[in-house]
Amino acid sequence: MEAASSSGALPLPLPLLVHDLGTRSDDSQTQFSICNQALSTAAIELLRDFRCFETPQGWVLTLNPASLQTFLWRPQDSKKIDLPTAKQNFPRSGKCLLSGNPISSSSDCAVLVLDLDTPAMLVCKIGGSEWDSFSYELSMVSKNNKTLEVHMAKLQGIDAVAGKVYYTFSGDALGVIEFSLESCGELFLVVVFFLGHNLHRIAEVAVYKMDFSGPSEWCKVDGIGDSVFLLGGDFIGASNFGASCSASDHGLSGNCINFVNNIAAEENFVHVIDLEKGTEEVLRPFRHKGYPLPLRPPFWLLTTHD
Repeated sequence: MEAASSSGALPLPLPLLVHDLGTRSDDSQTQFSICNQALSTAAIELLRDFRCFETPQGWVLTLNPASLQTFLWRPQDSKKIDLPTAKQNFPRSGKCLLSGNPISSSSDCAVLVLDLDTPAMLVCKIGGSEWDSFSYELSMVSKNNKTLEVHMAKLQGIDAVAGKVYYTFSGDALGVIEFSLESCGELFLVVVFFLGHNLHRIAEVAVYKMDFSGPSEWCKVDGIGDSVFLLGGDFIGASNFGASCSASDHGLSGNCINFVNNIAAEENFVHVIDLEKGTEEVLRPFRHKGYPLPLRPPFWLLTTHD
């Protein structure tokens, strides 16, 4: 274990799984690197002192709760991009994503914060002067002709590809959760099937890729190549998180999915599914540490796709 540190450098190589106990002063954070399977309790002070929202693109949206100043933070080198001061505090439960690359001169990137409690969102453009708020109404007609309200982010997969934001428009059934994620400019959907009502046992994992060549449709694929998918989310699946990174760039095995079981809230295990071999390995980095249940499940920090 490493001692707590006040430096900006991360104690372990990315991608990291961060177990955060919030306001507890002693060992409030523990990080687990999937590259070398090492643990560290060195404090990442920015995560401790600010409200932070991880994004599938690797950047972390950060809000100073006192001044409401906001910025994007890049974990691998602590680079910051200043954003406008928020007009009000961010939603109690929110999900953040970027519509593009925030440091690309050819990308008109927007930062989105989706409220998980109400159909509303906050949006600001990189280089813009303020945060704008929007509300929306989405509905669908069920098989029995009932009109159902649809939330864009809660219990749904949502991500951005080439400046467009895509979200799933279908409901979840018991035993199934869906994750949508962008990888190498393509949109994927991962469906995790549990074994009946046992939320600790995975029966199957299916991966689909969106085909945009004609009418948009999900096509099942057998593998994801040199990619590693990182899945997680909030407790009981209120919001799912999906991101990807290069396997070869991080010394990892490709064609693998690392799934933090956010449905079984007290588990905190990492299920490593090898799509090529058809195997599953369960890592238990926090099992013997005597940690109380955190305010949120462990979450991913990863490198950006610059």
